[in-house]
Amino acid sequence: MYGAYWCSHCHDQKELFGKQAVRELNYVECDPNGANPQVERCRAKGIKGYPTWEIKDQLYSGTRSLSELSQLSQYTGPMNFKNQ
Repeated sequence: MYGAYWCSHCHDQKELFGKQAVRELNYVECDPNGANPQVERCRAKGIKGYPTWEIKDQLYSGTRSLSELSQLSQYTGPMNFKNQ
């Protein structure tokens, strides 16, 4: 997930995952003032808005439901998501 520390939609997206699961995300900070920024990586990918998901070499912009992300990523684990 590409995002920025100030992005309210990124915050909402992380909230859907919950505190424990969000630690498992591969998060890329795109703002140079954020923690561990990877600005050049974001530019190279052409990231224009946040959050942007990269799943199987495809980019998906905007907040996505956990069900949609699981389908896009072909997630096969438990699907009893607490937050929808």
